[in-house]
Amino acid sequence: MDQEKLSAESRSKREAILAAARTLFVQKGYEETTIADIAREANIAVGTVYLYFRNKRDVYTAVALDIGEMIATSFLDPRLRSLPFAQIPRALVDGIFRVSREQRNLITFLQTDMQSSEEMLRHKDSDDHISIILADLFQSAIDRGELAPFHTEMYSRLLCLLGDNVMYQCFAVENGEREALYHDYLVEMVERLFFGPSLREGLDRSSSDS
Repeated sequence: MDQEKLSAESRSKREAILAAARTLFVQKGYEETTIADIAREANIAVGTVYLYFRNKRDVYTAVALDIGEMIATSFLDPRLRSLPFAQIPRALVDGIFRVSREQRNLITFLQTDMQSSEEMLRHKDSDDHISIILADLFQSAIDRGELAPFHTEMYSRLLCLLGDNVMYQCFAVENGEREALYHDYLVEMVERLFFGPSLREGLDRSSSDS
């Protein structure tokens, strides 16, 4: 068996474990779910789970980080990066809502069952990854002359915090009942942030100075 095939099988098994854990954590809760339950749901041996994760806490942390990685992956889509920046705010919000809608039950579970400071720190690492991707996206727009210069790192971090809280309120607290309203006003808010007077005037000043 060549290395590429082995790697693909390894990724497939790991994802099967995480998919099983997502289902069981939502259905039964963290405390009532065992490694044996996860192995059974994933249709693999118990020992196989321990090849990928040290214990149930490790599985939980990976599940928690997985949502952030799904969002990060959507932000790395080449089709997104080929858009003019005027279309980027809506595309970003669409991506966040799509992932959150698909994982709404898991978001509710994770927000009410965050286990320890370790999980909180690793969740922060996931947000850091997303903010780095966003900062790069914003810097590219600045370099192309579509936006005036601004502090891309802080804008990205603040948008991550905003996104986390909006998704929690929309899907965990309100069960998606006002999803369209949250979606449309978040798009409007982000568009105002980038295309309102502050950055627009900055862009106009940059153009007149050059």
